[in-house]
Amino acid sequence: MTSQPPDRTRWRRTAMLTLAAVTVVPWSITACSTAQPGATPPLTTVTVTRTPKPLPTSLPTSAPVPTPTPTSSPAPVPGATSVPVELEGTWRSLDQGSAEVLYTFRPDGRFERAEVMMQSRSSGTFEFDIGTKGVVDVTGSTLTLTPQGGVQTLHDPDSPSGSYDGRPLDDLSKETYRWSREGENLVLVGRFGAVTYEPMTQEAPR
Repeated sequence: MTSQPPDRTRWRRTAMLTLAAVTVVPWSITACSTAQPGATPPLTTVTVTRTPKPLPTSLPTSAPVPTPTPTSSPAPVPGATSVPVELEGTWRSLDQGSAEVLYTFRPDGRFERAEVMMQSRSSGTFEFDIGTKGVVDVTGSTLTLTPQGGVQTLHDPDSPSGSYDGRPLDDLSKETYRWSREGENLVLVGRFGAVTYEPMTQEAPR
């Protein structure tokens, strides 16, 4: 029995959700204020009676002007290098059969990847999603990915007991590709051959 490709719209929506899920994993922790927004303190009338102070015999000296503290630039992402402008943006794989891969390469050297495989079966839809984040190093035509985390989800209608959601990745091995541009498209050549990607956005989200 051969599997049928799933609905294309659902397929791409799942890929985008997987990419979004790995993107929201925080790279740094930001402190939040504990003040309640919109709170107005109660008004209180206070009457104060005091003896007037004598006038000063000499003019007060002006207070020294504080020296502004220089702001430091954001710390770079450890292990990351700047990404060539030709790589920046989000890319979607072409002609991958029952699978689809999305890459986002950011200017500061970070990347996110969403891999989605879906198959329609008589028992239901088989789905395997992998979301990965990490840093990318580009030297000439060589592109090296260093994963730093991610999650995977498996829904198997033929084996419900073996299904799971959001399991941490246990393989964070480095990956090396040769990259090039063919017109508007990106081509990555890895150990499983060449894959062509079309641009979804030319400017990566910051």
